Amino acid sequence: NIYCSESLFEAGIHPRLPAGKLTRAQCQRLAVAVRKVLKKAIQAGGSSLRDFVDAHGEPGYFMMQTKVYDRADQPCRVCQTSIRQIVQGQRSTYFCPVCQKR
Repeated sequence: NIYCSESLFEAGIHPRLPAGKLTRAQCQRLAVAVRKVLKKAIQAGGSSLRDFVDAHGEPGYFMMQTKVYDRADQPCRVCQTSIRQIVQGQRSTYFCPVCQKR
């Protein structure tokens, strides 16, 4: 859910908005955001959780750059509003209620 939360934030889409309700413009923004977020994650070596390392023994550093993921109750890096955490399908999702309006 790291990349889902980050991509939705980048696209300005609220995580509770059903996929079937997305406009064409939102779909296009989301597609661009997914590519951007994944590219940044790859450049940072991925997202290491706990003791994961790559084939060279290096951890990924993308988690240090997240804008919303795992930042519940911390200020949004864009608007300073507290990041919220919700559970969807037994998985945590993080979002900014101001930057990602319904």
